[in-house]
Amino acid sequence: MELQRLLDDAKALITEAQLDNGFWPCGVRDMVLAQTRQSKRPSCSVVEPMIGLVLQGSKSVQYGTEHVRYDAGDVIVVGSALPMVSGLVDASPEHPYIALYIGIDMRVLRGVYTDMGGTSLDDAGPALESGQADAEVIDSFARLFRLRRDPIAEQTLGTAAVREVYFRVLRSDKGRALRRIIRADSKANQVAKAIAHIRKEYRSTIKASDLAAISGMSASVFYDAFKRVTANSPLQFQKDLRLTEAFQLLQQTGTPVSSVAHAVGYESPAQFSREFAKKFGVPPRELTRDHVT
Repeated sequence: MELQRLLDDAKALITEAQLDNGFWPCGVRDMVLAQTRQSKRPSCSVVEPMIGLVLQGSKSVQYGTEHVRYDAGDVIVVGSALPMVSGLVDASPEHPYIALYIGIDMRVLRGVYTDMGGTSLDDAGPALESGQADAEVIDSFARLFRLRRDPIAEQTLGTAAVREVYFRVLRSDKGRALRRIIRADSKANQVAKAIAHIRKEYRSTIKASDLAAISGMSASVFYDAFKRVTANSPLQFQKDLRLTEAFQLLQQTGTPVSSVAHAVGYESPAQFSREFAKKFGVPPRELTRDHVT
């Protein structure tokens, strides 16, 4: 029942603020409200570490070789930045996809983890965990969301409410993605260092041996850990970052395809077009036409 009350509360905000498609700050810490009524094709972005709760509708996402579906009542936990392609499964103008997302403050998260005394577990595994949220997680989201109505309460209780969400998720089985990344000695944390380097230098040629050195692992151990965390090889992860940036440039600016190819690090526009079409199912020029029309 709490999920339905939370959905009703979210719909009230959507109506009051006359929100359409997109993401909107809720006025509570790093919480945003998302609504998507319909989409003619998948979208893509680099998803930063976050916790999400689906209130209505369904969505499918792909990162690397993994495919995941989110349904109403599911919690989503992302521990490391991942390039993702997402598409609506169950959404319409009358029944939109609605979700709440909370950005991760690593300092606060580590504080909660320390207060919990830490846990031991396999230190390399998927950076994304999802599944049915338990009642405690839903209740903590609802309490945080309700603080938007009272700025003084939000200022006074906001940090404590966020800490409760972190605590409830960390204690659940879906919190594994966060528990791995918190531990400084975990392979997931070491892989995150390589991810940060790839994101910074994604337009350039990057050697796998350099990434292994940055992570403090041997080449073979690093490669295995990277694939377990991201469901991708380091090279394909870099390509996905390039193609994600290209998708957004084409969709938002209508920049010529050849210019976008060079901007994201491709020497050959033809190769770029082939890899773009393979990943997204449409040639890059189609996104340019969409922008023009």
